[in-house]
Amino acid sequence: MLVVEDDDLVREATVGNVTDLGHRVLEAADADAALQMLDGGIVVDVLFTDVRLPGKDGEQLAREARQRRPTLKVILTSGAPPRDAPADSTGAAIWLGKPYKWDDLRRAFEQVHRRHD
Repeated sequence: MLVVEDDDLVREATVGNVTDLGHRVLEAADADAALQMLDGGIVVDVLFTDVRLPGKDGEQLAREARQRRPTLKVILTSGAPPRDAPADSTGAAIWLGKPYKWDDLRRAFEQVHRRHD
């Protein structure tokens, strides 16, 4: 799993929670760093990314990451109000609004795995 979040405290908390769920976690602070990791051959099954990132946003990151790895599961997250939530016409991503509770995070992982398994 690759967690992409530009806020250090949010990224740290998310990595801790995802680790508690039993996932091996890699982390990046922006889309470019995440794409470099993917291009470097790391093995990840889920991309968990904030939508609002500096430079390329999380939706752009998800599109580019899935071009590189078509089977990559994606969870998009943001504190944006629901009306600003990214459209997911492909069904390739799960949306998780911020702030989220641990149970919300757990359910998002269960949902993304059910959708793609």
